[in-house]
Amino acid sequence: MTVPTLGTLSGRKLVTDLQSFGLQIGEQTGGIARKGGAGPSDHKTITIAGQTVMVPVYTSGARRSPFQASPPDQSGTSTLLRDGQTLGTIHFPRAPRFYGLSTADGIPYWKIALLHGRDTLATTVHQTCIRYADRRTSCQFCAIGQSLEADRTIAYKTPAQLAEVAKAAVELDGVRDMVLTTGTPNVIDRGAAVLAESARAIRAAVDLPLQVQCEPPRDHGWFQRLREAGADSLG
Repeated sequence: MTVPTLGTLSGRKLVTDLQSFGLQIGEQTGGIARKGGAGPSDHKTITIAGQTVMVPVYTSGARRSPFQASPPDQSGTSTLLRDGQTLGTIHFPRAPRFYGLSTADGIPYWKIALLHGRDTLATTVHQTCIRYADRRTSCQFCAIGQSLEADRTIAYKTPAQLAEVAKAAVELDGVRDMVLTTGTPNVIDRGAAVLAESARAIRAAVDLPLQVQCEPPRDHGWFQRLREAGADSLG
């Protein structure tokens, strides 16, 4: 039987349904699964009808979802079913090769930066925040401390570590851009200084578009300093 491609179906509605209901999967989909914590946890990346999206897989709703995915083949291709009926094929990105490397002092690269989606590298430079411990001042959605408590990351990624991992991700896995975010380490620059230092080191090592994200600093001069350090956009 020839499995239909999802490009012939209503891809937009299907993506909406998948993101609403979630997807039942087995453990054979590969990669490092993230359950809880900061970043795109409780989801997996899939490419469907040419579009790469995040779909819930580790939520209570996903366990009851009418959508199921068969174990993927060596290329990451899987059959998507709804209520047991074949809809077409989807693709799970395989675990990136840079995940298998470690720094000279033994820190796995995936604890320093992670692949988001299909070709974006992302990291939280400071995995701590002065506002996190007090729910009156913390971002109500934030889970920055959970990833650290679960030993899935390290508290601070140095500029040298970030440059090393970024270069490897580009050369080994074709990463096309990078996002640097941070907890707020102080009330003066609110993370802009560490982002500038990190951006400067990464751009010295590899030509990689960078987006940086931090709490707005008091001194808006940091916006220009971040641009001069190599940041292409600011969130």
